[in-house]
Amino acid sequence: TQGMVTHEIYQDESGAYIEPSNIEVRQDPDDDSDVLFRIDNGARVFAGPIEKMSKSKKNTIDPEDIIADYGADVARWFVLSDSPPARDFEWTESGVVGAWRFSGKVWNLVTGTQFKGDPLTAADDAKGDALDIRKFAHKAIDKITDGIEAFRFNTSVAQIYELTNALTKYKGDDAARLEALGILIRAIAPFMPHLAEECWAMIGGQGLCYHAPWPKADASLLTEDTITLPVQVNGKRRGEISVPADAPKDVVEKIAMAEENVVKTLEGLTVRKVIVVPGRIINIVAS
Repeated sequence: TQGMVTHEIYQDESGAYIEPSNIEVRQDPDDDSDVLFRIDNGARVFAGPIEKMSKSKKNTIDPEDIIADYGADVARWFVLSDSPPARDFEWTESGVVGAWRFSGKVWNLVTGTQFKGDPLTAADDAKGDALDIRKFAHKAIDKITDGIEAFRFNTSVAQIYELTNALTKYKGDDAARLEALGILIRAIAPFMPHLAEECWAMIGGQGLCYHAPWPKADASLLTEDTITLPVQVNGKRRGEISVPADAPKDVVEKIAMAEENVVKTLEGLTVRKVIVVPGRIINIVAS
């Protein structure tokens, strides 16, 4: 099932449908609310329900106008990012502006990177924060790839946003950053090919981004070194602990029993049983 592109309908007092391009928004001086008027004759306009774009109801947006204002990449990104292909989505000016701002955010990341090298090279010696950004990028591309293959483009877009935000926060200007940027740019290429090619050239990618291999997640970077587990006392959550992912039960139990809030909760009580569900939860039974 294919979803529909929708938009508000607009009508003047006579009931005639008005095209969005023929509408001017003014503020009501009494309450600062938005009031709509026809540009051609100044008549009052009223917004109606959100419906499928239709020439008869004049609630269509000319793609040429969108491309002229924001570019084809932004228009494509917004359409694919809003919802699954089978679901209707509303075309909004604010949504398009948001997509345009995102493209600028990616460009700023690229132009702000001074490290030079090959974005296809893995930063295998990365440690600390650099290793963390590598893990983030590889986990992201794993999910992005799954989303694209399942035609859940909006979930892939969401992961691209997450990776972009992570790179924005990352302060290193090194091989790990370049590798993660190379993954990000190749990930956006199916959605925003023009931006991707410009970014690819800017960071030193050889040839066209279109010809570069699709990023493949390193399986060794997809596993968590540590996991966070909730700790319950008599079925009520009292704290959480971070433990090595491969920690044995007895070690997990000792760490849970030493957790500050758990210790306070257990004051005056006798521990009857400690149940450790590996990778999920610890429940302490006490009375």
